[in-house]
Amino acid sequence: MEGQDSERIDSLIRALEIDEDVVRPTIERVRQEIDSYRAATDADLEGSVRRNLRLSVVTLRQREVPSPSDIWEAETATLQRLRAGLPIEDILAGFRVSISSILDRTVALAEEFGLPEREIVEMTALLWKLSDAFSARAASAYRHHGLEIALAERRRRDAWLLDLLSGSLSAAQVDQGAIMYRLSRDGDYRAFRTSAHSAEELESLRIQIVRGHGEGEAMVLPSEGRLIGILKDPLQDPLRDVADGVVALGPVRTLEAVPESFSIAGDVQGAAEGHVENGVVTVESLGWRMAVSRMPATLDALRERYLAPLESSGALRDLIPEALRAYLANGRNIPRAAETLYLHVNTLRYRLARFEELTGRSLESTDTIVELALVLY
Repeated sequence: MEGQDSERIDSLIRALEIDEDVVRPTIERVRQEIDSYRAATDADLEGSVRRNLRLSVVTLRQREVPSPSDIWEAETATLQRLRAGLPIEDILAGFRVSISSILDRTVALAEEFGLPEREIVEMTALLWKLSDAFSARAASAYRHHGLEIALAERRRRDAWLLDLLSGSLSAAQVDQGAIMYRLSRDGDYRAFRTSAHSAEELESLRIQIVRGHGEGEAMVLPSEGRLIGILKDPLQDPLRDVADGVVALGPVRTLEAVPESFSIAGDVQGAAEGHVENGVVTVESLGWRMAVSRMPATLDALRERYLAPLESSGALRDLIPEALRAYLANGRNIPRAAETLYLHVNTLRYRLARFEELTGRSLESTDTIVELALVLY
């Protein structure tokens, strides 16, 4: 009986060694269960499955699991995957899925060849021990090369983000990056730019920006003294209390249209300079100030009309603009504006009257009010 079992086992192993039915289903299963493997080519995955099949056949034939130090394929495969951007946990999971598929096929063949249950149990234990040995060698390779791989991956990730924001990626490259970096494809990302800061201040601002965002919801990159990147659902609470600078958000766009969002974020950031010190700014929150930032020639003319005449007013040169800002900010209510400036109402009225005398413009005119708002804010 034992001789028959031995012959059946040998026949099973030979059949498994040349079995083609395990390759394609394993590739499909790996892609289905592990998103990051969707970016791998068929040839790459087929090579991995065949390598794992060869390891499994050797293990079953020798009735012994190779030591982790003897499984050189594990280190080779791990480094290839890490350099392609896959996280170590996905690499280990991919091997276990592959072994699981090979095990399923082995059990099916064992039943076809009529092997007893004890042999099937032993084969199952051997293949799972192989999986553990592979994982141990892969983990060792990761520990040894981890820093090098992590730095290379960071450079690749940053380069992809820069290319995404600049609009230089093809649709296929956008899809590949979305898979690799676990970005959602449901079209609700905003590009952003921050105000300029020191390195220490940028790190504090980065923490505030990413706070509350999970994996695949934020990509942030320091660039020329600012932070740039993309955020998913950024108008929720995580950005509500930004206190260390200005975060200018572009509109919601799909990943393919992120360059447009990034361009608009740049316009928002430019329009906010000099007017907003901290917090989140958008096209909606800046309103007419967005239009002002796009018409410098008009602004120059208005400054000449409203501010140049004040140069000859002596001590009132700086006090009149202050009075005008308070007047406009308080809905042209003089008592309320005077209170915010800690002035007597007659003092405020005098300063406003001097403005009208010096410029020849009436504060009762709608045009004057609108133009003053453009100049002062």
